[in-house]
Amino acid sequence: MCRYARKTYKSHYTCFKCRKSFKQTDTDDILLRIKKDKIYHQRDGTIKNVSDVFTKAKKEELDALTKEINARQIKCPECGTLMADLGRDFKAPKKTAVKEWKIVEGLFQIGRCFHSCGCDGIGYIPKKPKDYEQYLRNTLHEYESYVVSGQNKTHEEFPERMEYINFWTERVSGVKAEMIRQKFEII
Repeated sequence: MCRYARKTYKSHYTCFKCRKSFKQTDTDDILLRIKKDKIYHQRDGTIKNVSDVFTKAKKEELDALTKEINARQIKCPECGTLMADLGRDFKAPKKTAVKEWKIVEGLFQIGRCFHSCGCDGIGYIPKKPKDYEQYLRNTLHEYESYVVSGQNKTHEEFPERMEYINFWTERVSGVKAEMIRQKFEII
């Protein structure tokens, strides 16, 4: 059974500039609180009565409310920049561990976040720059193999072939950009 199915956990939002992490409530938890209180505090400061939104007849209004909550922007309380949602499994390094923060930011840049169901965890996370370089090389090799496997299939075998190839090509470009940003040699 998934760890997150039994108890409410908050997601970690991170400011890479300040090297700080804060927990924020998930959309489902916000909706439960709104359902219980029957009110929604809008961004402009007004309070909206939403007691009838949770009926079957008002499903479209509930979907719009959910979309609005999902689109909310979490800003750093210190510097005001937008924070990155790194997921429930993120454990922030110490503020003074600049190299680790650089690695975490790089992982976020290539699309690697700390979201899981809680069963298996998030897998290997490098802590040292040398380990991170090897991790990026392995990831690049893996993503390039996905591009090649997509190219080796015909359109009849794999109708979504081009979307698949484009997706993995973008991921390859992201890893290469991160390797350049970290000043690692691309082989």
